Amino acid sequence: MSAAAQSEVLRALQQATGRTENVLRYIIPKEGISMAYAASDARDEKGVAVFSGGSIGFGVDEPISRMVLTARRFNPEIRAAGAIKLRDDIKETVKEVFLDVGEYDAAKYPKGISTMEWGLNFICRNRNARGDKTDDAEDGVPAAVCVENTSENTGCIYIFGETPDEVANRIFIISERLTL
Repeated sequence: MSAAAQSEVLRALQQATGRTENVLRYIIPKEGISMAYAASDARDEKGVAVFSGGSIGFGVDEPISRMVLTARRFNPEIRAAGAIKLRDDIKETVKEVFLDVGEYDAAKYPKGISTMEWGLNFICRNRNARGDKTDDAEDGVPAAVCVENTSENTGCIYIFGETPDEVANRIFIISERLTL
């Protein structure tokens, strides 16, 4: 990846995460906002920029980078994701706003495989096999995925989009809906 392409990805990710500074703190995990944006030719974590815990960079082995890479296998246009808290009221709001939400329990994944990869693969393959996609669904990739029982014990909701700006907009909409 060229330096110009890297710079473009980092700039877009930084701008989007800056826009999330005004969202309801209630939906932000205690570690802070986490977002990822894959370069158009990303094949592994080295091609995914991650903003997490106030730092930004490529090649960070974070669950969110694995989620973006897995989503891209089902739809290469999905290049960005953001993570928010998983709480019942947030989850219900996400379902009301997007209608297209997948769920899985990370405690039920097979041993020896990445939880994130397994979960999103499971959701996307089952949706494709059943033809269980809404009009907004892109090749079986839902707008959001709720992950129960992650290693952080609180779970999280991953919001997907083509750009980090789209993900930031979706997070902002969820925040607005929760304050109404």
